[in-house]
Amino acid sequence: MSHIERKDGVVTIKPGIDIVASKCEELKAEFLDIVNSGEKKIIIDLSGTEMIDSSGLGLLISTRNSLTDAGGDEVEIINISSDIMQLFKVMRLDNHFTLSS
Repeated sequence: MSHIERKDGVVTIKPGIDIVASKCEELKAEFLDIVNSGEKKIIIDLSGTEMIDSSGLGLLISTRNSLTDAGGDEVEIINISSDIMQLFKVMRLDNHFTLSS
């Protein structure tokens, strides 16, 4: 289970695990609960995350789309390792998320 912190209308989620197919179902439920609770901004803290596979990328994209559809502002992804940052840039996800290492 992710560490989740709410402060001033912003929810910070720290999965602390790799975001891969075997973990996506559990993470998806957590992310959807947050989106459905009416939050406007989500920060995903990837410290402790060393790998993201295609299922994980799909989860992040669907979370962003769900938040936008629900009237939310943005999904920001922070504490990204250099390898994952490179993946986001190659996949052009830096055009859809606010990213910081």
